[in-house]
Amino acid sequence: MRLALPTLVLSGLVPACSLPNKAVPYPTATVADTAVTEPAVEPEPTAKTPAGLVKYFAREIDLQPFLVGFPYGKYQPSLRTGRMFYFALGDAYALQSLSLETPGATWDLAKGTRLGDLDWSKRSLWSTHHHPGTNALWMHADAANDEKMNLFRMSLADGSVTQVTQHDYVYGMGFSADDSTIAYLPRSGTKAPFRTCLRLRDVASGSEREVVCDTPALTFTWSTPRFSPDGKEVYFVAQVRGDRNRVQVVKVDLGATKPKVQTLTDVRARRSELDLLEPGPGDEQIYVANDDGFANLYAWSRKTRKTRKLTAFKEDVTSAAMTDRGVVAVHRTPAGSTLVLVDPSTGAVKDERKLPGSVDVLDGHGTRALLTQESPDIVFEAMEVDVAADKLAVARVAAPNDALAKQVIACKATAVKIPTFDTDKATGKRRELHAFLLEPREPQHEPAHRLGLITAFYGGGNNFSEFDQVMCAAGFTVVSPSVRGSDGFGRDFHALNDRDLGGDEIVDLFWVARWLEERTGLDARHIGVYGGSHGGYATMRAMTFPPGTNGRNESYPFGFGMAHAGFSDIQTFHDKCNIPDWVVLESGDPSKPADLATMKDRSPLSHVGRLQFPLLLTHGSNDWRVPVDESRQFAQKATAAGLPITYVEFEGQGHRIEGLALQVKLFQARFDFLMAVANAALGDEG
Repeated sequence: MRLALPTLVLSGLVPACSLPNKAVPYPTATVADTAVTEPAVEPEPTAKTPAGLVKYFAREIDLQPFLVGFPYGKYQPSLRTGRMFYFALGDAYALQSLSLETPGATWDLAKGTRLGDLDWSKRSLWSTHHHPGTNALWMHADAANDEKMNLFRMSLADGSVTQVTQHDYVYGMGFSADDSTIAYLPRSGTKAPFRTCLRLRDVASGSEREVVCDTPALTFTWSTPRFSPDGKEVYFVAQVRGDRNRVQVVKVDLGATKPKVQTLTDVRARRSELDLLEPGPGDEQIYVANDDGFANLYAWSRKTRKTRKLTAFKEDVTSAAMTDRGVVAVHRTPAGSTLVLVDPSTGAVKDERKLPGSVDVLDGHGTRALLTQESPDIVFEAMEVDVAADKLAVARVAAPNDALAKQVIACKATAVKIPTFDTDKATGKRRELHAFLLEPREPQHEPAHRLGLITAFYGGGNNFSEFDQVMCAAGFTVVSPSVRGSDGFGRDFHALNDRDLGGDEIVDLFWVARWLEERTGLDARHIGVYGGSHGGYATMRAMTFPPGTNGRNESYPFGFGMAHAGFSDIQTFHDKCNIPDWVVLESGDPSKPADLATMKDRSPLSHVGRLQFPLLLTHGSNDWRVPVDESRQFAQKATAAGLPITYVEFEGQGHRIEGLALQVKLFQARFDFLMAVANAALGDEG
């Protein structure tokens, strides 16, 4: 589950890493004769040349409908106060506000009120809290697209923004029921071990106090702190000795003379998912956790000091919100979603509804809840749910018009099962990977120009991907697989790549590629792999994979790769990243010689010489999640060896390239690269 970090990011990207040194322009890589050319300079738009036009051979694709045809995103509703905050997208991102006071009313997003003049494509905004008492919007955000997250306050009267805190990093914030106090979790230190403390801030006076700090035995982490209804206690999430498989609900009594951290969950249980809901009308703190292997609803009673398991779904609960009539929640797999209304006193499901796409609960209050839905053939839908009659009365309140939907749905999506190399212990049969096969509605007529792309990580999502749809519009076939380690199939499948980063998850990609060959008739030179962040690493790893890894004797000659913001050396990533716990879980502890040796062996940088076919690296110079040096060092080493590498750096950008103009340049760089790949493959065949 990814409830704790709502942000405009590529699917499955790794949480933030340490701020790199000030970026300097990186020299254009000199590549071998067989490598791709540098991206063409985009012509100035004219009346006949749309600003979003990109080309792949003779085919022209206008990116504007895909990227900003429905020019809204990052929805932050507050049913409690009757307002919603969201972005109007384009070359710049404008923060806007819309009334939600009328239940069931259609969202007229074009009539939102702009708040201030900041361009939010140059900043990160993770969450908001509307504070009517001071006519302000509190924001968990950064100042320079570097994801150095702090607390900011925007005046809704004039749009001015003030940075309230000056910490190295803030994990999350939460407000008391009366809006008088903020609890937040600031972290200090440039590398592990970090120090994180629970702090309270009085909204009226601005005074603060440090309540309690973490210890090596119990470390605080990403979490939205929740106050008890009376404001006397705060609940949040911590890890036992930094172990992501042992996350805990903890409580702090704010009235104690010497406040202490009390662990409420069973520290012996294996638990990798945990999210706290807003307090409801009862005495219990409701949360989502995967103690039984799937994320389900639990309740901890303030009166009895005991925990009850409310649900026993065999699909993960991916989002939930409290209402006066119960918990509105979604449990789902990539095959579809089930919306449920759960009675928190008994765990009984009062009502349920099946929905075809990926549904997420954004907010709940009173007898209302707000949802969003998307899938490969659903661009976006917002729905309001009325639960006043203990039923899920669902009404659509926002969606693109039908004409736009037809224009941007360029893929024909089919859910498929792809066999891989091992046996599934749960079934005793050959393991099968869920995937979506996305075929172009208008294939390339020229066989030499047809390409197949495979998502390196995280694929298989039942969501609308602008990238995938643009690739289909160019005439390519895309396979988006859920390789081991992916979300959506329970705790055990998600953990299959623990301490095996760059191992069997990559072998899964090889089996997907062979399946794609058989399905489409494409040869290996026309099949490539792509991804961002962890997926960027997986792309580099797949292109440089030593066949003897895990004793599998596996390989696949991908004809090309496209890696965005990937890490190339696991140790340097660990040392600079603020999620060393993730690296230790996935790869090992670099302080242990045996683990360090494995990390070095699993690093693409250690095997640059195995790169045979063209690889495109792209990265933002201000990236704080995966420092830009991770791409620079791989490009530099490959260039020195005369290998087929192209590197494109985006000055001033972070983990994701934002704004229409820069995204157009990014896509054209990709298409220039892919045209060179197709030409090179044709030359080899000739």
